[in-house]
Amino acid sequence: MHNTIKEENQVSPSFLFFLVHSTQIGVGILGFQRYIIKGAGYEAWISIILAAISICILLAMIFNILTRENSDIIDIHRLYFGKYLGGALTLAASIYYFIFALTIYRTYVEILQIWMFPQLETWVVSLVYLPIIYYTVSGGFRVITGIAFFGIMLPLPLVFALLYPLKYGHLNNLFPLFDHTIWEFLISTKMMTFENLGFESVLFFYPFIKNGATSQKWGQYGVLFSTFLYLCTALVSFAYFSQGQLGHTIWPTLTMAKIIEIPFLQRFEYILISLWLLVVLPTIAVSVWCTIRGFSKTFNKPPTIFLILVLIALLGFSIFFDDRETIDQLNTRLSMTGFYFIYGYIPFLFLYSLIRAKIKQKKAQKEEREPTLS
Repeated sequence: MHNTIKEENQVSPSFLFFLVHSTQIGVGILGFQRYIIKGAGYEAWISIILAAISICILLAMIFNILTRENSDIIDIHRLYFGKYLGGALTLAASIYYFIFALTIYRTYVEILQIWMFPQLETWVVSLVYLPIIYYTVSGGFRVITGIAFFGIMLPLPLVFALLYPLKYGHLNNLFPLFDHTIWEFLISTKMMTFENLGFESVLFFYPFIKNGATSQKWGQYGVLFSTFLYLCTALVSFAYFSQGQLGHTIWPTLTMAKIIEIPFLQRFEYILISLWLLVVLPTIAVSVWCTIRGFSKTFNKPPTIFLILVLIALLGFSIFFDDRETIDQLNTRLSMTGFYFIYGYIPFLFLYSLIRAKIKQKKAQKEEREPTLS
């Protein structure tokens, strides 16, 4: 296979850092602490590192598949499994990315409703956000990449402001070390699945990276930086909250932001939530872009049609998921689906690709020897 994307539509390899990192840092970092303590308690920060190691391995598998075929997952599905089964797998992956976009989109709308606009209806808040998504995605992949860049650089100083709660923290909460079983660490590692999802979108946009075969290190750097932020946030939260408080606090990161004192600003969390739009937008935009690209290439129709349909679906489903319980179930279902996708399907595809390459190699060697034997 050959990469058919024109160079003017591609981005430099270094931008893969921003694309991978921006898809992993979304709404998850605002409330992941109360989930990961269910296994290893305060030692769940070790599970964050274990999860990061597994993600780095999975990303290496993805690049091994993509660089071997020099194409995206859509063409690889067709090549490996044929037109119909390959198309069905691509549609399944596209639906997965739609659910991903819906989950991030609806969760952020919920945060806006709870913390800033409790009187507004869901459809009002959702409708305001949709034109921003439309403008970003319709601008093309380079525009999405630019949003991912600014979505990291502009809010970054606010993240470090979250170290302020350490002033009231108790570092002895982090001890003793290694006081839990391996199984409990694995439970917390699995709980980090939702927060680590997003890196696998490189399966769709790989052809849009210049010299994609040499860009893997930037993706790995993006994963490591995401891990660093999750690790810092978790350690500060564990020092500040008791385990009982964490278990009943839906948004621990925002709760900590409430105590940050600035002379000219009374409610720091309002600034954090407002600017977090820039953090969440690339995640939603990349997921929507993957969705419409999958449908567009499968059905051979203009992507604009699918973009409009996806945005309408986002609005409709965001109204359907109208309370905390159903939104929490949506997050749980995405985490479960993502777990099987990244830890099940990606290794399967990797092994299938290796076996297929070995068979082709042996077949080619056999064909080369045959003329000399005749």
